[in-house]
Amino acid sequence: MSTVNQPAKGKASFCQEIEEKSHQPISSCYHCMKCAGGCPINFVMEHNNYEILRMIQLGEKDKVYQSNTPWLCVGCKTCAVRCPNGIDTSKVMDTIKMETIAEDKIPASHYNVKLFYELFLDSMKGFPIIGGEGRGYELGLMGLYKLCTGTYLADMDLGKEMTKRGKMPFLPHNALKRRKGEVKKIFQRAKEKKAR
Repeated sequence: MSTVNQPAKGKASFCQEIEEKSHQPISSCYHCMKCAGGCPINFVMEHNNYEILRMIQLGEKDKVYQSNTPWLCVGCKTCAVRCPNGIDTSKVMDTIKMETIAEDKIPASHYNVKLFYELFLDSMKGFPIIGGEGRGYELGLMGLYKLCTGTYLADMDLGKEMTKRGKMPFLPHNALKRRKGEVKKIFQRAKEKKAR
């Protein structure tokens, strides 16, 4: 492998840490930019996904944690399909989000994105007001988000249109009885795996 992709001395630990936690071969990225070429939302990102990978390779932890890129990644996996080295950048972005939360390094400008991320995960775990058992309840999720952020009437026109088109139903989906508890078990297994 070329030394171009090698992190500076003392910086390797950040790259190795993210590689281990994401299970992605970040150091094998040679910046062909195919991931960014296919990313549907790179136009709103501060840094393209390959730039984030390069910053990780160089050990620029603070720059990576300050970027809005991980918080905007929608996890569509286009980057993974296009990467000649099999790097799933969306998994790297998820790892960065989790590490940023764990180290309490979230910039104030990203607070609302973090809040929505956590509310969504809570809805999948089974938070009663906003869904549960792996089924989302969009209206409940948005209502709680608006309550937490104090932006009660923002996006009201969009909300009406989504409700009219059936994209945000008034009543939550019913989880199938045979699936009862399955999603909670998944989160429990993930928690146990993380503790090891």
